[in-house]
Amino acid sequence: MTKNQRETFKKIFFWFWVYTLIVILWGAWVRISHSGNGCGDHWPKCQGVLIPDLTHKKTFIEFFHRIMSGIYGIIVLALFWKLKNVTDSFIRKLNIGFLTLMMTEALLGAALVKFELVSTNDSFLRLIFMSLHQLNSFLLTGVTYLLYKSMNDDFQFEMTKKHLYFLLVPITGAIAALSTTLFPSISLLQGIIQDFQTDSHLFIRLRIVHPALALIIMGGFMTWLLIKNHIRFAFEIFLAICVGILTLVTLSPLPLKLTHLALAHILWARVLNFKWTTHLTQTIDKDT
Repeated sequence: MTKNQRETFKKIFFWFWVYTLIVILWGAWVRISHSGNGCGDHWPKCQGVLIPDLTHKKTFIEFFHRIMSGIYGIIVLALFWKLKNVTDSFIRKLNIGFLTLMMTEALLGAALVKFELVSTNDSFLRLIFMSLHQLNSFLLTGVTYLLYKSMNDDFQFEMTKKHLYFLLVPITGAIAALSTTLFPSISLLQGIIQDFQTDSHLFIRLRIVHPALALIIMGGFMTWLLIKNHIRFAFEIFLAICVGILTLVTLSPLPLKLTHLALAHILWARVLNFKWTTHLTQTIDKDT
């Protein structure tokens, strides 16, 4: 791959990463607005036809998300085809993961519709599928971002336990988001009381796991970064934590929900881009 080709793909993958975030945020709006059944249980058609009646808000929101996702899939196929013969083994592996995760994302979305795990469905099966959907979306944005970064000749990436720890936060976040969507609280105090009531719905009793785990894991990251003198990165994590707390305290209004989700994906890209092992090795060498 020539330098000019790398520069071209670098620009394409950056903006495609941005587009991926937009598609995911629109998908979150589908869930929050209970529009997942806007096309009935039909997939890939909507209401059994190619172009449904869009006068209904739920149908418009769901159908437009499908249009965005369809365009997304076509672009992924085109980019995969363009990169399928690259000699760089890391880019080739990312490219395969890119296509695979796009397909699993589509299959999970289709399963949610076909099994009617949408709108007000509060089954345990929906919880499982939503968690998998959330994990897959973060893996997808992560691979897209790594493809963007891999177009730099000097880029190196090594998977660490910190990446896996981070993913625990959005997975539990899916549970908390589903809980607040299906069982909104009228006050913060009422919500806290419900969290610990034995007769509360399982989703309500599980939602406390997310803020607790987020504070432990992200707080640990922030402390580590401050010790290593990475002040800016630590501040970015602190900002994300503050937005999360504000979302919780204000009972999760739509703008904050979407902002919180967007920041989580952006922070995920930051975590992937950070050279955790390099900084650790440099510190050990310096101490020695």
